[in-house]
Amino acid sequence: MTTDYGKLTWEEVRDADKDRVVILNVSATEDHGPHMPLDTDTVLGMAVANGVAAAAPDEVLVMPPVAYGFNEHHKDFPGVIWIQPETLIAFVTDITKSLAHHGFRRILLLNSHGSNHPILDLSARKTVIETGIICVSASYWNLCADRINEHRKSEIGGIAHAGEFEAAMYKHLHPEMVHIEKSVSQNLHDPKTNFFNLDLAKGGGKAMLMRWWSEVSPDGTMGDPTVADAETGEKFLRAAIEETTALVREIRALPILSRTDHH
Repeated sequence: MTTDYGKLTWEEVRDADKDRVVILNVSATEDHGPHMPLDTDTVLGMAVANGVAAAAPDEVLVMPPVAYGFNEHHKDFPGVIWIQPETLIAFVTDITKSLAHHGFRRILLLNSHGSNHPILDLSARKTVIETGIICVSASYWNLCADRINEHRKSEIGGIAHAGEFEAAMYKHLHPEMVHIEKSVSQNLHDPKTNFFNLDLAKGGGKAMLMRWWSEVSPDGTMGDPTVADAETGEKFLRAAIEETTALVREIRALPILSRTDHH
């Protein structure tokens, strides 16, 4: 049976193993500097999801992506499509409740856009409350951060948005779409900060301030894409796929518990 949910027939959905983990990638359509396309988050998120499906074809189904996210702070850059957080939570939760209605018991909301992280956390929580199934949210770079740091070439601050991590993976997947020669380093990390770490692979910030993107980046980049190469991108992507596969297998092993109302 195909792992592509959209390619299934209704009879195949009816007869599918309902303990397969259904992966829903939620991404964004937005600026990624002058060197990368607007679809970066979707391309990378789906590369991870489909990589997991190739590694564990009997354990997952992959949904069509939600290619729009919570990113209004990027709208000073042409091309950005933004969704209000309340709308996105409702939309994602409608998808998960639909899957629960069809009998699926395990869902992974796989995030590939930073500002979707709190949205998908809330969507997963609402799904659990309203359906009783297992619904997990995760940003794929958090799953493999230690391995990213083993291979990276950039200094701290070099992996944030359209920096080394994303540029290297996209260059590995579609080298003709990434123009490193147009990129410049926009490493804004402040070594004196105790709370506002801008590097995704170094734990992110302990505190969160999301400014208008045009206030902090002249071209939409945050990080250092100038050191990105396809070979490192392949290593980053392999790490993301392997760690996400490990997460899927843990989700499959989780017990379905019964709640107790103590009123």
